[in-house]
Amino acid sequence: MALTDILRAPTPRDTITCPKFERGEGKRCLHYLPSGTCGRPDEFMCVEWLRVNAPSDRPTQPERPERLPRRS
Repeated sequence: MALTDILRAPTPRDTITCPKFERGEGKRCLHYLPSGTCGRPDEFMCVEWLRVNAPSDRPTQPERPERLPRRS
């Protein structure tokens, strides 16, 4: 870790917003499961994962261009 990483000001992404957060190994929560799901029975998705990976307003698939007519 670089010294600049240690000295930089915290950003909103650095703060934990989940009230049920329990530190596990490393930075992740004890209940975090792969693909952003939560291992707690009362939660479906990880609050922190949703905060960072929130769906955007852009379409999930780009529009397909119109097909050109076939040559004879």
